[in-house]
Amino acid sequence: MKETALWDLINERRERMSFAQRRLWDTISIDPEQWIHRTSAGADLHIWVVALIGRTVISYNDLEHGFDRSNFVRYGEITQLGWGQSDLEIAVQDVLNELEFGRRTAPNVSEPKPETYPGQGSR
Repeated sequence: MKETALWDLINERRERMSFAQRRLWDTISIDPEQWIHRTSAGADLHIWVVALIGRTVISYNDLEHGFDRSNFVRYGEITQLGWGQSDLEIAVQDVLNELEFGRRTAPNVSEPKPETYPGQGSR
C-alpha cells in the first residue's frame, strides 16, 4: 500500500472512532513508517507502523489488509508480527481495554501457519 492510501484509510477510520479512542489515538499515533519483520523463513517483510505503545506497535499489514498489535525490541524492527485483520478503531479499543483491565485482552497472534487456525489446532 502506498503511504497516501494508508493516510486515507487512517483518516477514514479515525472519523469512526469514539471520543475515547480518538483521544488515545492522538497520543500514540506516529506518521506511518515502514519497519522490517524478518520471517522464520528469512524473508524481510516491510510493515507499516502507525502507533507506538510501550514495546508494541499498531501496524498495518498489507498481506492481511488490516491493523493489529505487533511486538518490537529494537525501533524499526518488528519481532513478533500480529496477523490480525482489524479495523484501526478496533486495534485502538484493544489498547484502551488493556489500559482499563491492566492486561492484554485481545488475542496475541503471530505469523500464519498453513492449515492451522487459532483455537482449532492443526487440520
